[in-house]
Amino acid sequence: MKKKLLLNTLLVFLLTVSSALAEETSESKKFPGVSVSVSSAYLGDAEVDGSSGSFSTVNSGVEVKACHFSVIYENEAYSWNNRSDLDFVKDGKTPWDTLQKLGVGYDNYYAFDEQNILIYGAQVSSQFEDEITGDSVSVAGLVGYNYWFTENFNVTIGVAAAYNPIDWMVLPAVGLQYTHDKWVVNLGFPFTNVGYQFSDKFAVRADVGLEQSVYRLSNDSDVAQEGYVRKREAKLSLLADWNCLENMKISFGPQFVFARQMKFYTSAHNRTGSTEDIDGTWGLAANITMHF
Repeated sequence: MKKKLLLNTLLVFLLTVSSALAEETSESKKFPGVSVSVSSAYLGDAEVDGSSGSFSTVNSGVEVKACHFSVIYENEAYSWNNRSDLDFVKDGKTPWDTLQKLGVGYDNYYAFDEQNILIYGAQVSSQFEDEITGDSVSVAGLVGYNYWFTENFNVTIGVAAAYNPIDWMVLPAVGLQYTHDKWVVNLGFPFTNVGYQFSDKFAVRADVGLEQSVYRLSNDSDVAQEGYVRKREAKLSLLADWNCLENMKISFGPQFVFARQMKFYTSAHNRTGSTEDIDGTWGLAANITMHF
């Protein structure tokens, strides 16, 4: 399971950097300055492990990019119902109010020629309940080779490494991108994206992805003091992209979240309690990106 988690983490990172490379040859040249993205999403009430205990979430985030560097902050606010039926917290107490992430990253590339490109990048982030500590830090990095078979088709292969407070791994990774007429396809695991461009201002896309994160809980947590929660979920999104201004894009649409789990660990990184399965639920997502 540890290898599976980190393989997912590494491939997400590789595909993120690969996508950034594609943007570097298009939007980044058009807008060489600073970009700011603000996102928000609501996920409806979902029951925990077949009990009447449940929760809904409101997610918000902001990412600033400039000169190949990026800074990101995310906040996931929880609203709990029937807490006394939750197995992983005692006396009906609130497991947590928010889970947060603060991270910095860098990605760049070096073009040997039009077909052969070296890409590289790194991420450092802290994922926590209420306090940034050394026990909440995760790190990921990669070196990859991007080859353009044609102007419409490229493949990236590389070596990536990741560390989080629970485990670490070094693994190979791969991703590909294909464009045809008004279609754009990004294939990989755990993230796949297919989009269609109706006009210069309007496009639609379907995203399917698997997300996993490890958060350090608070020192006085009623779930696991100074311990961790590992979250996993798959997301299926149907989003509309509207370029309402030359330097602004708005994305919005429905989401379905499924295959959800939570696992808990002590401060010594040992498993505690049982795996909690979370019901699937619907939600709405929105994002605004501006270039300056």
